Amino acid sequence: MDVTKQAIIRYLVRRGWKQQSSRDGRLIRLVLADEVDRPPVNIFFSADSVGADADGAEIAAAAETIQQIYGLSETALRANLVSLTFDKILATVPDDYLRHESIELRAARSYLNGMKGIIAASATTVLTGERSFRRTVKEAKDYADGCRFAHTFKGSFGLAIESPVGLNNQTIMPFAEPELPLGRKIVRRIAIGLQSLKDSYSQDDLGPILATPEGLNANMCNEMVGIIEGTGISRIDLSFVLSPEWEPDVPAPQPFKIESRYRDILKDAAARLTKADDDADVSIFGRIVNLHNVGDPSDLVSDDADRIIQVNWDSPEHGLIKVSVSLDPASYLAAVEAHKQGSLISIQGRLQRKGRSWALLGAKDIRTMSV
Repeated sequence: MDVTKQAIIRYLVRRGWKQQSSRDGRLIRLVLADEVDRPPVNIFFSADSVGADADGAEIAAAAETIQQIYGLSETALRANLVSLTFDKILATVPDDYLRHESIELRAARSYLNGMKGIIAASATTVLTGERSFRRTVKEAKDYADGCRFAHTFKGSFGLAIESPVGLNNQTIMPFAEPELPLGRKIVRRIAIGLQSLKDSYSQDDLGPILATPEGLNANMCNEMVGIIEGTGISRIDLSFVLSPEWEPDVPAPQPFKIESRYRDILKDAAARLTKADDDADVSIFGRIVNLHNVGDPSDLVSDDADRIIQVNWDSPEHGLIKVSVSLDPASYLAAVEAHKQGSLISIQGRLQRKGRSWALLGAKDIRTMSV
């Protein structure tokens, strides 16, 4: 079973098991003692297993115990555990569109390729802030490729895509919000964008789509049109199942029906978003490859000398380019720290080309990010 000890422990604690550690810290004990007519049930894990075989044996033993107690099949238990570390996008084809409980392979291929494109396009906007682009950034493609095609589910013909989000192991102050993983931001953007599409259609107005920066981008709109035209299926029902590890108090996204009636408004939205983005600032995203400070390096705050960084940016339009950015002292210090940590950085501004060189003018909204 392709799950981790941490996922099993988190799953059991959520079901009311008590977690304890041995005095020497070498064993983790999970105990279920709620049943009055049954002695306590124990599951043990070593705190520091040596090698994959040791982990595998412990996981297999724990899984067998859990299956017996709750009457779960291996498939059902895996689904419960996966629900902690993945967000799911579930697609159901209504029975009216099936032939002998199946669909044509080209329809399934069109849907999966389209959803992969939507995920990658959503990831590109999450990473760069751009709502239209000619090429998807490499990190976004890698994330989409890392999503999983899960078992089809019972009932109508179903396809499930699992978007990895991991367990929430962040330690934060009570007044702070956790940094959401990339996967959650991607799925949230898809769900919010689909809701804005529904609103735009009902109002016969592109306004809701265009006024929702955390929603659809031009490329997502085009990928959705591709699904509608490529599958030949008049309706695909989408729903979302989000990991309770992240935003547990936030309501689940509303379901959505991919239908042919949305084709025209999606095409119009893609054209408008592309035109609007041509006049907007861009967000470059990548690793810092060079830092340059001509002044006193020990006096970054008061010295007014130029402070320039260079960022390798996989531009959706121009390919991999090196962009020079002039920063104020505080931003330069943040960039130095990001470079030391090997973190990615995102900066917004106006892109300017001078011969073979590229520069970002009016740098703002500088953020360090991790993938």
